[in-house]
Amino acid sequence: MNKPGEPPFRLALNTNKIEFKCTEDRKPSSVFVKLFNPTNETVSFKVRCTSADIFRVQPPLGFVKSNETVSIVIWYQNQDKKDAMSKCHYFAFYHTHSDGRTARELWANSKAEGVRRLPASFISAK
Repeated sequence: MNKPGEPPFRLALNTNKIEFKCTEDRKPSSVFVKLFNPTNETVSFKVRCTSADIFRVQPPLGFVKSNETVSIVIWYQNQDKKDAMSKCHYFAFYHTHSDGRTARELWANSKAEGVRRLPASFISAK
């Protein structure tokens, strides 16, 4: 799902898609994603989604040290299933080198050195 010309993703994710289990009672659904850094340097990551109205990401940005793993929680608000299922949603994971600034300062004007997009899917949980 990456766009042509985007830099290759050098980190590792434990999944190829984000799958939300939706319930009839419309309770929020969450997914845990593990982000592993196999490189020899600390990198900063950022996660973006197609709709901040229906998804939440915690943490949306941060750092992952060399050979370490960070857990990221992604929530689907599960309020309007028809709207979510009618659109193609995805999550974009970005990374760039760390230079001592905070993650927020770093991402204010840095370009991604790696990108990976994961599609979101919605399944009924009974």
